[in-house]
Amino acid sequence: MKKIAYLTCFLAIVCAVAGGALTLVNDMTAPIIDSMAIEAEKANLELIYPGAEFSEIENTDDSGLILGIYEAKDKGYVYKLQNTGYSSTPYQFLIAFNLDGTVGGYKMLQSSETNGFGARAWEDEYTNTILGLTSSDAFPLLSGATVTTTGVVEAIDAAKAHFNALQGIEYDENAVAEAPALATGNPVALNSDLSAYNAIIDNETQDGDNTKYTITVYGFGLVNGQSSEYQENVFEVVIDANATVDSIIMTQFGDTAGIGDKIDTAEYYDLFKGATIDSSIDTVTGATFTSTSAIAAAQAALNAAAGQ
Repeated sequence: MKKIAYLTCFLAIVCAVAGGALTLVNDMTAPIIDSMAIEAEKANLELIYPGAEFSEIENTDDSGLILGIYEAKDKGYVYKLQNTGYSSTPYQFLIAFNLDGTVGGYKMLQSSETNGFGARAWEDEYTNTILGLTSSDAFPLLSGATVTTTGVVEAIDAAKAHFNALQGIEYDENAVAEAPALATGNPVALNSDLSAYNAIIDNETQDGDNTKYTITVYGFGLVNGQSSEYQENVFEVVIDANATVDSIIMTQFGDTAGIGDKIDTAEYYDLFKGATIDSSIDTVTGATFTSTSAIAAAQAALNAAAGQ
């Protein structure tokens, strides 16, 4: 019994000494580890606050979107964020808030988003908008890059929540930015060669003086030979007695979700009203192929109404 008691005491002493030693080692090495972590990120952090003195602060976020939080002494806070957009590969970026709540910087670190679409989230058009905001503002989406910027805004909202709680800033966390205006341009003539879109009239019905045509037409995927992932877009086009477009709607979408389907708005379809075969219709920025498929459908309907 004495031997067992002795061994028990001995093990207790060893554990206490070992625990104390580990605590001491941790106390000694933690600042070194933190310093090394800061050094690893310093080149990125200095993209926003050159020459600042940085320290990493505790990340209490539970969204999983904040990878790191860094204080730039007497300047503000930098948040390293991550989310996914159209590409399945996550993108990472930085956003900083100055001490007064204004945005101090916005920088992409890595991204596989598509050029001309999601990649626009890191270009001047969107960056300059972000730089003009504060931690109390609702951050907007970008027309033509809505999938990517939805993820960007979601991550920024997580950073805003942390920063505003840290600084005691009150804001409406449910505020939503005004929807981006539909960006259009690069008009396509209705009498141009759109044969690549293979518009086919599947059905024709009469409604008084108007004729409604149901038309299948190729969009982005089929025009580019990616048929395994895409199908035809289907439109209903109504031509009135004056041989002009009365209305157009999409009844089947076969292109890329989150990109081509942004043409499916009353705002865009209103551009067709009153169009003749000699008219031109704008395409939607970032959805050129899908909007051209709508134009090809309108062309087919107008030609059919004219007996061509």
